[in-house]
Amino acid sequence: MRKTLKKTMVLLVLGWIGTPAFGQRCGKERWSVKTGTDAGANQVDLSISQRAKIADLVALTPPSPLPTDTRFAPTENTVFVVDATLTDFKVETGSTGDSDYHLVLEDDQGNTMVAEIPSPSCVGAASPFANQIAKARSEFDAQFTATSSFQTANVPVRVTGVGFFDFFHNQHGAAPNVIELHPVLDIQFNPAPADGDFSVSLSSATMLLHGGSSSSVTASAATLGGNTPPSVTFTASGLPAGVSAQTTSGPNGQAKVVFSARPSAARGTFPVIVTGSAKGRSHSQALALTVSEAPVTGEETSWEYKLISAASEQEVMDQASQLGAQSWELVSVVRVSGLPPWRAFFKRATKD
Repeated sequence: MRKTLKKTMVLLVLGWIGTPAFGQRCGKERWSVKTGTDAGANQVDLSISQRAKIADLVALTPPSPLPTDTRFAPTENTVFVVDATLTDFKVETGSTGDSDYHLVLEDDQGNTMVAEIPSPSCVGAASPFANQIAKARSEFDAQFTATSSFQTANVPVRVTGVGFFDFFHNQHGAAPNVIELHPVLDIQFNPAPADGDFSVSLSSATMLLHGGSSSSVTASAATLGGNTPPSVTFTASGLPAGVSAQTTSGPNGQAKVVFSARPSAARGTFPVIVTGSAKGRSHSQALALTVSEAPVTGEETSWEYKLISAASEQEVMDQASQLGAQSWELVSVVRVSGLPPWRAFFKRATKD
């Protein structure tokens, strides 16, 4: 009798130390990817994070079908940082629960998505995310006590987590493409504005440059969540042969980027990328640069240009098909940093 009791106690102790807590249920569907015990988890660079808006993430195209235990690149290899409102939360329990903290995030436009913090005892020790998951769980527990029923929070948060596409099973707050931050690696409540982060814009998305001439655009940087323009260095890349760019910094976070073409510069339309860099961060915008012959007297063709953004290559093709019916000609496609990641340039002859 004593031996049986002693053996039972040992098994219970081992259950608490080496496996999920007694009575706790962990997940199954894509669980290795959710917790970082899959073979591709080490492809996630935890030292680099990308700021994103919920509106951008919910516009991404999910994989079809969803892989079982592999990652869908680049989204599921990326650490995202999202500022949002935590509307409500609960711990997923019961016969179908996986012990995650289920958080519903919402932006100012009403877009929602789910973020989940796994139970540390459901995360394998080999996971590169294990320590950060445990930290995030503690951060949440210091602010709220999660129960099996949804509780209202309505508090600003900054959530850092790995991108993940889930199966749809009527999750409360799920995005249309069922993208999540899963696992959550860090959560801040009532965060201060992002230190040093910024956005980049151009005064024009297109430029017509004749051989032997120069033209310019204004690049602008704006601090996210602040009023003081950051000190940003601008550069241009992807220039065609015979074209150079020179940047002159100006006031209020602006810079003048002058493009000069030699008479022998390559002709055509080229996707030039203007990038602003500061404090280890960089953001880019695309410019459709068309280099042509100098104008001559007499009748010549005039062109108008269009720049579109897309979340996937398929979306580029769909929009190209629609625009083609309106006489728009696809010139080039480029992938840039930020979301949505695809830019496509079109042109068509104008009717004088």
